[in-house]
Parts: sequence; structure tokens; C-alpha cells
Amino acid sequence: MYKLDPIERLPDGSLFRLTPGQLRSVRGLTKRCCNFSGGDCLLLDGACPQYISRSLLCRWFRRAVLPQQPKLEQAILSPKKLRRCEVCGTGILARSGRTKYCPACAKEVHRQQKAKSARKRRSGVDNLRAKSP
Repeated sequence: MYKLDPIERLPDGSLFRLTPGQLRSVRGLTKRCCNFSGGDCLLLDGACPQYISRSLLCRWFRRAVLPQQPKLEQAILSPKKLRRCEVCGTGILARSGRTKYCPACAKEVHRQQKAKSARKRRSGVDNLRAKSP
């Protein structure tokens, strides 16, 4: 199976799923595609995959037709759960409101935070001992 480009999938590897309202709008746009002819795709010599699918499959549709509707494109390609990692900037699916880092960066940031906390705790103990005598 040919793997789709990274931009055509969510960070977890799944395809973009359309809500019922988005699906109606996408099917209307699909009919305006230059390769669409009565439910068939002229490029594929068969059924149009974008017209029968509930996700974004057709690269031609993604790059040529969808940009004609910027609001719909934004709604589909930038879901509210999709965020950017604060360290590296890669897209992540937020599982909670506190998610700020991708899994790879989260380990490193957590390690740095623990080290900083330990240094602060140790410096407080040393200062107390110096003041006591």
C-alpha cells in the first residue's frame, strides 16, 4: 500500500474525518472538480474516491478544489484538538486541555523540569543549613 504524504494525515496517522455538514459541502465541491464526470473520476477511470468517502482521499481535491473554500479547508484541516508542540512545532492531537508537547519532547521537558525542581530543593536545604549554625 502506498503511504500518503504526512500532510494528508493527522499526527496519529489516521485520515481527516468529515462531519456530516462538512461531508455535504465537500460532495458539492467534488461535483465542481474538473476531473469529476457523473460520479466517476476521469484520472482514475472509475468511481471518484472523494465523492464516496467520508475522509479526504483525493490529492487533486486537496490541492486544487478545497482551497477555493478557505473556511471549509480551515475547519477540516485544523480541528480544535490539533495543536502545535511548543518545543518543536509538530502537530499533536491534544487529549486534554493541558497538552503542550509532543510525546518525544514531553519526555525531555519533564526531565528538565524534574532536574530544575531538584536543584531548587537542594539549594533551599543548603541555605537553611548555612543559616542555622
